[in-house]
Amino acid sequence: MPQLLRRHQIEFGKTDAKSSFITRDQSAKKLFIDAFASPEQHEIDAIRSGDRFIFYGTKGSGKTALLRYMLEMEKNAGNVTKAIVFSEDISAQERDKIAQNLEFDNEVKPDIGDDVDTRDMWRVYLAQKIAELLSSDNRMFDACKYASRLHALISKIFDDNKVRGLQRILAGIKAGQLTLKGKAGDFAEMEAILNWEKPEDGSINYNRFADLVIEKICKFRYPSDVKFIIYLDELNLSMIGQKQHKRDSILIRDLIITVGQLNRRFIEAGIPVYLYTAVRVEIAKAASISRNEIDKYLVDHGFHLDWHKGNDVTKYPIFDIIEKRISAIEMKHFGKCNSNNDIWASYFSRDVFGVSPKQFISEITWCNPRDIVNLFNAATNVTPGATQYNTNVFADVLVEYSDIAWTERAEELNAAHNMSVVNVMRRILAGWERHFTVDQFTRRAESIAARDQLVMQVVKTLGAEGICRDLYHVGVLGQSVRAGKTYTNNDGRVVHPTHQTWFYRDNREFDRSETLSVHRALFSCLKLGRLKVDDFGNDPRYWQHTQ
Repeated sequence: MPQLLRRHQIEFGKTDAKSSFITRDQSAKKLFIDAFASPEQHEIDAIRSGDRFIFYGTKGSGKTALLRYMLEMEKNAGNVTKAIVFSEDISAQERDKIAQNLEFDNEVKPDIGDDVDTRDMWRVYLAQKIAELLSSDNRMFDACKYASRLHALISKIFDDNKVRGLQRILAGIKAGQLTLKGKAGDFAEMEAILNWEKPEDGSINYNRFADLVIEKICKFRYPSDVKFIIYLDELNLSMIGQKQHKRDSILIRDLIITVGQLNRRFIEAGIPVYLYTAVRVEIAKAASISRNEIDKYLVDHGFHLDWHKGNDVTKYPIFDIIEKRISAIEMKHFGKCNSNNDIWASYFSRDVFGVSPKQFISEITWCNPRDIVNLFNAATNVTPGATQYNTNVFADVLVEYSDIAWTERAEELNAAHNMSVVNVMRRILAGWERHFTVDQFTRRAESIAARDQLVMQVVKTLGAEGICRDLYHVGVLGQSVRAGKTYTNNDGRVVHPTHQTWFYRDNREFDRSETLSVHRALFSCLKLGRLKVDDFGNDPRYWQHTQ
């Protein structure tokens, strides 16, 4: 008889992977690393070599977890690392400085208005962070103090001062207050190369300044056995205001492109400086200008976090997370762990809502790590008498889980829409139908709009079909086609065979001619009735008999 944990001992950690690392609880940090479902070794090698430097996927797909895991791996290998969180570590002042020359009217038009100034400012900003990283490690020898001086020099651009940044630098150079004690004429060269001011408007030529500081970084003398790595995380958008959304989408787009350009420059120079970034798929789409450039980097240098592959539900990578988490907790308590097969046989009922536990989990979640964390953490302390995860346990948490699931989808929608618009979408769906056509949704939306001005404005602006399309792309809605007559299978359950299409799983574009279906995890929060056995296992392509 295998030694088993009690269900209340099985917890899946923090919703935000960053919190698992920034903690005083070292045992929780160790558990996170031990339980991490890492990519295949050849994929890890491609990431560590710098070939794959953009981690991308949907919200909650584990981008931050992978980034932090790689950071920890590199740090343990003796390399110098730094994580920058876009939403926290890059201040509003720095963001405003980088975005100061954006022309919004031009930027929103397809394939025009590439703002070189913005990318130059990103190069300057990243050069500042690289110089700071280099100056923190004494293995850089004499270059350590040079990097420190360079960091101080660049930092003045972002200082909050009425005097323009580079004017202050120039003033410092002329006063002899800023000197890099390197080769003779370092600052004479800088002063000569930089076009400090354009007489006609007094602006600074950041392009030449960016070129110069990157060139200096490339000429530093580096140790042969150390990598210097910066990880940029949480490149997120929210529709707080139309102007801010446009600005941030352009900033994120140009940051991705700048990271790619700098990595190429450092490879050419043969220096051990690496830049990585994590970005949500819908953010890349929202940054709709120069998509060809972004797509090029995603294809050539991206690592896509994908937790569902093919029609065989039993082989979905998402279940590695469950197996490794339970195994790691068993190891922590018992000093040994059960096999993966024993984990499923011991901790899970053979039948959950009429299907196998793996099929249930694949259908009640979006096959994202964060969904798993939310579902299982909610199930930790409910139904105390149940020794296994069974139908009753999951039924007891569906209301809580459904509310959390909607919040996650709403935040994805918020990348392109104000939250008041997202709330209108929810209102149209709430208390209505689980399955409907675009035409039926249009009539439903117009009926509500007739007595609500905000709904009317949203429907008029986006169109009912546009709303359906956006809900489909974030997984609130799927598409389905009947695949035969209803029948009763050998297990005695009624099956309504349908071919279901979900964008997150099938990557198939929206088709207005197909029937739309609300994701079953959202039934509770949208007041669409309780889940029943008949709601699961209806797509014969993904059917898995209970084990």
